[in-house]
This record gives sequence, structure tokens and C-alpha cells, in this order.
Amino acid sequence: MNSSAIPLSAVRPGDVLLHRGVGPLSDLIAWASNSIYSHAAMALEADTMIEAGATGVITRTMSTRLTDTTNYTLIDVYRFGPAGAGPDAAQLAALEAKARSFLGTPYPLDKLFELGVVCAVRSQLDWPEPLRWLLRVALDHVVESDPNQMVCSEFVYRSYAEADTQPAGALRPVIEVVEQKPAPFPKIDWIALIEEYEDARHHSANRALPAAPSAPRALSTAASASADPHIAAQAALIRARRAGPAKRTLAAKAIVDPFPNTATVSPQDFAASPSFALQGRVLPAA
Repeated sequence: MNSSAIPLSAVRPGDVLLHRGVGPLSDLIAWASNSIYSHAAMALEADTMIEAGATGVITRTMSTRLTDTTNYTLIDVYRFGPAGAGPDAAQLAALEAKARSFLGTPYPLDKLFELGVVCAVRSQLDWPEPLRWLLRVALDHVVESDPNQMVCSEFVYRSYAEADTQPAGALRPVIEVVEQKPAPFPKIDWIALIEEYEDARHHSANRALPAAPSAPRALSTAASASADPHIAAQAALIRARRAGPAKRTLAAKAIVDPFPNTATVSPQDFAASPSFALQGRVLPAA
């Protein structure tokens, strides 16, 4: 697992950018998926990224995001393909076309709590891997997926899975069911959480670009990669799983969810997927 710093110039179109955000909402999202990540986006060409947020699917300047240490503590870069080779030219064109076709798609803020509960139940129950897979499949049937709304990781997954490739589905990410120990519940400032959620709803209702970053907030214990032993433990677990030969090939036998409910795909699913290889970190932890 390569978590060394890499320059922005090393990021390629199609790379998946997994973020850790600052604030109670990010803390809860990361906890619900038993992960260090709370947001997913995708790189495009010429210093451009595309993501689903409170204002819907939009493009942003990547270099600006990388300097936003007020709202994000780290951004890790994951690349598709064996050993992170990346999509070929035709696949990349199809991927970018599909991602851009989602521009303007709204974010399902009203369903965020429901999605969070489902992800938390399937990630935080200490069940062995076969039962965890059955639980995921069962819960995915409970959540109704609305194709006209998308959360961040759903946007990235659907861009890859639905890209018009030959053969069809050539970029569909493999989603593995990873056996992990439950994470301790983070310390949450509940007033700040309500204010953050209401602020997101305001931006969503107005469908305007987000306001300039607010004044820096205190970094919670769960958001500090250097101070949270659970984050270190999960990083070690992912590193160990990736080190094994079965983790390095898409043909290896594993418990997978071949057609997951796209609404419940999490940023952690990309980190644990054998379809992607970690390239490095472009925004070091604060």
C-alpha cells in the first residue's frame, strides 16, 4: 500500500480521488463504512475533477481542492486496472463521457440518513465474511436506488460500471466484502452536525456553487489520521490484504458483490477493491 506523497502532475484522468473531510458529517460517513474516507471524486483532464456533492454533480479545479486543508485532511489517488495500469484510451473516453453525462444530477440529501444506517449496519456488525456478504445483499434490497439522484461514491461507481465500453462492463469495479472489526463510534459535535447538514440542504435547494470555505474548525479525533489508532489498524489490514497474491488479481476467488446497489457503494469499497491500486497521497494529513 503506497501512501507516499505524489505531485498533482502524477494524477491521471480517470483516477479515483478518495477524500477524508473535516467535520462531524465526514466523521459519521467514515465510521459508517468502517473507513478513513468520507468522500469520492474522479479526476478529469487539465486540472479538473468531477464529483457529486450537495449541489449535485459538478466539476471543480483540482489544484484548488488540494490546498483546501480547512475542509479536507487527505486525498488518496486510486487507479483502475492490474497494478494500476489505468483504462486504455477508448475506455477512458467512454468513462469521461459517462461521467460528464451525469453533470447536474442532484444529491439525495433526504436519503442520506437511511443510506448511512444501512452502511453502518453492514460494516459495524462483527460477522464473519460469508454472513457479511449475505447481510450486504439483503440490505441492498431494502434501499431503493433512485437513478435520478446520486451520492459521491455512487457517481464514481456508475461512471465506471455504465461506461459504454467494448465489451460492456469492462470497467465495472469489483466490490469485495471485506471482513473488518467494528470501529469505535467517533466523538461527534451534534450541534455542528445539524448545522452542517442544514447548510448542505441550503446549498442543495439553491443549486448554487458552494460558498467559500468557512473558518477552520477543530479537527475531531476521528478525522486525525495520526491520532486515531483505528485508522492505523485499518490501513494495516488493507495493506496486508493487498500484499497477498489473491488480492493482486481480478481472477482470484473472493466473496464479491457483482451487482451492488449503487446507492450504498461507499468510498471504502474502492479502497478495498482489487480493481484499483493506490498510487499515493496528494494532500497530506494536516
